[in-house]
Amino acid sequence: MDQITIRTLAVLAFTFSAAVVAEDATDELERVTVIGSLAQARTLADSAVPVDVFSGEQLRATGAAGNELGEALAMLAPSFNFPRQSNSVTSDHVRSAQLRGMNPDKVLVLVNGQRRHVSAVVNDYTKIGRGTNAFDFNTIPLSAVKRVEILRDGASAQYGSDAIAGVINIVLDDSPAGLVAGASYGAHHTRVSPVSQTMTDGNTATAWLNHGHQTRRGGSVRYGIEASRRGATNRAGFDQVSPFIPQTEANLAFQGQRTHRVGDPKTESIGLWINSELDLNAYQFFGFGIFSHRDTRGAAVFRHPDTNQNVRAIFPDGFLPVTRGENTDIGLTGGIRHEQSAWSLEHALNLGHNRFEFGVANSLNPSLGPDSPTRFDAGTFDLTQINISNKANRRFDNLVAGRPLYLALGLDYRHERFESSPGDPASFAAGNFEFEPGLAELVGFPDIGSQRAKGLSPEDATREDRHVFALFAELSTDLSERLETSLAGRFEHYSDFGSTLTGKLAARYRLDHGLSARTSISSSFRAPSLSQIGWGRRDNTFSAEAARISSRLIRTGSELADQLELPSLDEETSINVSAGVVWTSDFGLNLSVDLFDIRVDDRITQSEFLTDPALIDFVQQLPGGEGVQSIAFFSNAVDTRTRGIEAVLDYTRPAAGGLWRTDSAWTWARSDIRAIAEPPGRISEINPIGLNGRFVYLRSELRF
Repeated sequence: MDQITIRTLAVLAFTFSAAVVAEDATDELERVTVIGSLAQARTLADSAVPVDVFSGEQLRATGAAGNELGEALAMLAPSFNFPRQSNSVTSDHVRSAQLRGMNPDKVLVLVNGQRRHVSAVVNDYTKIGRGTNAFDFNTIPLSAVKRVEILRDGASAQYGSDAIAGVINIVLDDSPAGLVAGASYGAHHTRVSPVSQTMTDGNTATAWLNHGHQTRRGGSVRYGIEASRRGATNRAGFDQVSPFIPQTEANLAFQGQRTHRVGDPKTESIGLWINSELDLNAYQFFGFGIFSHRDTRGAAVFRHPDTNQNVRAIFPDGFLPVTRGENTDIGLTGGIRHEQSAWSLEHALNLGHNRFEFGVANSLNPSLGPDSPTRFDAGTFDLTQINISNKANRRFDNLVAGRPLYLALGLDYRHERFESSPGDPASFAAGNFEFEPGLAELVGFPDIGSQRAKGLSPEDATREDRHVFALFAELSTDLSERLETSLAGRFEHYSDFGSTLTGKLAARYRLDHGLSARTSISSSFRAPSLSQIGWGRRDNTFSAEAARISSRLIRTGSELADQLELPSLDEETSINVSAGVVWTSDFGLNLSVDLFDIRVDDRITQSEFLTDPALIDFVQQLPGGEGVQSIAFFSNAVDTRTRGIEAVLDYTRPAAGGLWRTDSAWTWARSDIRAIAEPPGRISEINPIGLNGRFVYLRSELRF
């Protein structure tokens, strides 16, 4: 296969922080058991794979606006990117994160070591990570976090699907006693160059309260609440009245005014959480839960008075739609740990649900004319996950040259369900309203559907289910005084697309003078999410001849997809190789440098909207294709390669009765396309030359 480099994009990030902390807090951080090995507990100093650990105090010290966990992580971990997007429909309401320059759905998130569910919504209008649905970091109250562990390495063999770029484990506060209360207030004071003004906006107030106490039987419980209200920001320039907009007197009157909004949404959120343990003789019961509700009001593009997107009887001066997102998220976990014949056993039940209700206010459906509502519900999306996990760990002594061998075994079952519900009938209805003759000559027929949030129709609503079974094992041992190794394997079976087998080998070799070398190689995979499988929508309008036309994002497995012979989505597979050096000095200076190479085959992408005449003529003859003028779909379209370098430097020394700690980190990443698949199904037969290489939406899919 010829390698195709579509764009060389370097991500350069540098972070620096310094703080005086108590010695006990630092000692606790150094003793932390981190992710990276299921079989043997290791600390940061002797991990065979790159792991970052950030305490809750470090995260809160960043001053992240609104106590956003994702923003705090982005300030501390340069391999973690948390981009802000505006005018991106659902992406204004659910921010996605990236690890190691990969798409948001290539990282697996755990809470207290248990798999956490992702968001129900697919961000199909987004500029970064287009067509993905990912974990919503802002559903976790920052005040609930004890620490965050970031494994920067492929780990599907250990933790399961999605862990191509790595794993992030969020550990909740379990302090057995004490009351903590806090509040913060802040705002953006910004010089906005496009309008040559200094503005203050994004006013944010946050308050939190949590409390812990010990139980009579030796257990503990900690619980809390966090609430935040954040104002919108605006970085838009002056309206130039684009030449694509009719140059009428009413429209030109807005030239030089600030009509659009580009910036963060207005947000109101509340989070509740609890984390508990109870010891009963030889059994330890644990349970934790997080509830989050967030209302957001997103940005949109101004609709001028004389366009096919407005009815002047309702909005004589045009209007600025306000997209609405209501995000409700809940996760509950309960389990038990105990010892049995030298085995350490853990059994857990994890229930998770995310509900995203999308809509728009200050809008209208132009085709309904003056009778149109101005507020719409555009659709509801639900994702439910039930996970049952069973883990067993044991240490075997004197098996490998007199050294212990650590074994971890596991059996998991997971049930997932995605369901989408249609919006209000008025949000997608095609009415009979027509503009007056003079205006109709300029703008044509009215647009169809609620502006900026066109509703999901009943034909595109769906329900998808799957069952997943997994068996996994990991061995870890020291083959010599200098060489540490671990080997992991995982078998996973999906009810909707079959079985897969992944593995991982990692090693660390201790050299002299505090220097160590480490390397790993792993195979990983990511199953297509149920939301991607069940995602479909239509965008309707009228042509100049008063015919209803539409663009269709075709849902996998729909009648139209079957007629086009579009194949079902397959899993993404990858090979992840990393190598690095670690240096630990006697005077508190530590350095690690790691290189990584991630090759992903059959990567799932959302195509651009195709308008090839021969293809559209064929589609319009199919059931459900009437009036369709462009189509898009999901497919396993590309093979990619992502390479990068990461460096972490920290220095710790006694100071003022505590410890002075300074941390800095740097990362660079680049992604290339190795191959592009042929257009699938009937599409390649209709126009194999004209479409080849065009049907993949590359511009946002690989923008890291």
